Amino acid sequence: MTTAKAGTFGRQALLCAGLFCSLMVGLGRAQTTVPSAGLKYIQTIPVPTWTNTGSKQANYDLFAFNPQSRVMYVADRVNHAVTAVDTRTNAVIGVMVLPSGAGTNGVLIAPDLQLLIATDGKFNVFVYNLRVPDDGPDIYPLPGIGGGTDALDYDPLNRTVYVINGSAPYYITGINLEYKEITTQFLLPVSPELLKFNPVDGLIYQATTDGDNKGKNKGVYVYDPVANAIKATYLTPTCTPHGIDIDPVANAALIACDQGATLMSLKDGSILKQFDDVTGTDLLQFNPNNGRFYTGSSGNKSTTTGCPMDTTKSFPVIGVMDARGGASTGVGELVGVTCSGRNSKVGVDPIDNFVYVGTRQYPVNASDGTTGSNGVLLFYDPAPPAQPLTTLTQASLDPIAAGGPKGSVTLHLVGRSIRLDASVQGVMGKTALINVPTTIGNEVVECGIDYNTDTTVCNGNLLGDPLVGATAMLGVDGAPAARGLITVPAKEEAAESSR
Repeated sequence: MTTAKAGTFGRQALLCAGLFCSLMVGLGRAQTTVPSAGLKYIQTIPVPTWTNTGSKQANYDLFAFNPQSRVMYVADRVNHAVTAVDTRTNAVIGVMVLPSGAGTNGVLIAPDLQLLIATDGKFNVFVYNLRVPDDGPDIYPLPGIGGGTDALDYDPLNRTVYVINGSAPYYITGINLEYKEITTQFLLPVSPELLKFNPVDGLIYQATTDGDNKGKNKGVYVYDPVANAIKATYLTPTCTPHGIDIDPVANAALIACDQGATLMSLKDGSILKQFDDVTGTDLLQFNPNNGRFYTGSSGNKSTTTGCPMDTTKSFPVIGVMDARGGASTGVGELVGVTCSGRNSKVGVDPIDNFVYVGTRQYPVNASDGTTGSNGVLLFYDPAPPAQPLTTLTQASLDPIAAGGPKGSVTLHLVGRSIRLDASVQGVMGKTALINVPTTIGNEVVECGIDYNTDTTVCNGNLLGDPLVGATAMLGVDGAPAARGLITVPAKEEAAESSR
């Protein structure tokens, strides 16, 4: 729950006290046209065997945070491993080498199942059970693909991880983590990059570069995991997409582009805004706690940030964007930037509002790539929560298809946890669960179906606070069946405003 951040601020003050912190914060502050994002540099976390240059030059890809264990995982290509960082001590606590010995591309957490999934850049996907840490992984060689297993995301409704590969032929491959089997494959018409599950509609949004055709059909392809088909295509002529993440309250995606980070409405694929001051972006992540996106824009060419140039003639920054915008605009805004290190890629801890940034060199040096430090930079964002604390929220579930299930969800504070209680009628299936977007991400509560009374009951605790304005979704047999907007009851809202 977001109440933990009061103590977190005190911890940052201790870590960041004195002249040292003042100097380091100065290194990360933009000086000219673009405002500072206000991120506070804490430290650089060293990673075993990483160096600034040479054969062990820091090389990494995706980050993944486990809210239950408070561990951040890094796709560590130098060590051919997944490297784990304890976000409470901010130290490396393990380096788990992949069985194939290949460089790691993707890493992902399925939080409800406590599974860690990694891709090796070849043909394999590895699934580790975090509840049994000494066991080896389940290994899934993907059939028919051209190699280059890469980005991945998790659909909590059907408990399936979807993986793309970067060498033709290109596929989205689905691996059901409960049944431990490859269940679907879809041949993509263009070369893919990152992908993201959207809890608003239950669809997966796939960023594509179409590198084989010089970007002719680049954009965002909307994949329907139930139909195993592309439902819509949103071309982006002024944006070559790489990373993508979603704000489920705004129902908008921020797309990491070469030309400038781009905000897209997922209602119709329209472009809401392009951030020309933040270019050359590869990866980005959304923090549902404070409603902000963070970009790893190591290839930034914009000179409006006041940040120093590196040896590649880029000006690396962390861009910070808000999809919901300020009170005056209401349509996305650039909060600001923080100067970053060479080859920056980001991960987010939404509990403590930490931003983790892999880097080969910090601070950068335009004439010498061997100076400074390499590792994982740690920044703290003191921005307040995007919504006030609530003790009671609710959602009315309406059927997605005619004649489908309907019911109600209540989310209320019990002790130090948010308790979900739901009653649904008309469920026709073998399994049911409810997905709720919270301040730490998508959280799942399982349901029990009573066919005699035609009542499905769902009960369970959440780690985070439900996002007001996001969508609670009922899944039946892995498919979206009913959904409703998460709201604050009128009486509760009046009580909150009077406090």
